[in-house]
Amino acid sequence: MRKIKLHLLLSSLFLTWLAPVFAAPPAAAGPAYDLLSGLAYVPGSEISLSTPTPEAVDLRQYENPPCVPSQAIKPGRGFLPKVSDERRVRAINDLLSNIAVCKPMPYNNDGNIHSKPHQGLPKKPYGYYLEYTLIVPNRPTGSGSEAVVIGGQTYYAGPVLSFRGAERLMIGDHREVFYTPDHYTTFIRLDIVR
Repeated sequence: MRKIKLHLLLSSLFLTWLAPVFAAPPAAAGPAYDLLSGLAYVPGSEISLSTPTPEAVDLRQYENPPCVPSQAIKPGRGFLPKVSDERRVRAINDLLSNIAVCKPMPYNNDGNIHSKPHQGLPKKPYGYYLEYTLIVPNRPTGSGSEAVVIGGQTYYAGPVLSFRGAERLMIGDHREVFYTPDHYTTFIRLDIVR
């Protein structure tokens, strides 16, 4: 909005300054004046500009919808495929417990709609997936990649380059859980065992 106002102000000032140039013929009127003199003249003082009143729209309402409590993602006895690292199991269960009851999340990005298409994540309509930061204990900023065994297959959790790290949970339709150890490169569906 500021850019629009600045452009309108500058245009108005320019027109106000330029108007007297065409108000009266100069002593030596030339072909340029003759060509432009046919244009309508409006004194700068009579120019009024109106800008539309901005509506109070919070664009984040489209990125971070209100939380919906969900029994479907409450932790159970474990996951299929089996996650071998107990630290991650606890971290995932803690995060799912908080999401299921709409507990406030520590990061602004948590609960945001994830709309970027990624291979390995089933294609769904906009708003289907919400992303959440998974903080695994004893992985401080600066930690390197770490092996994670899920269902007998070894994956690598990305290095912790920032306070949020690389690991995320993607929650689909408040009932499906996907774990990405490497910041959206690999997605592993985790079914909650009750």
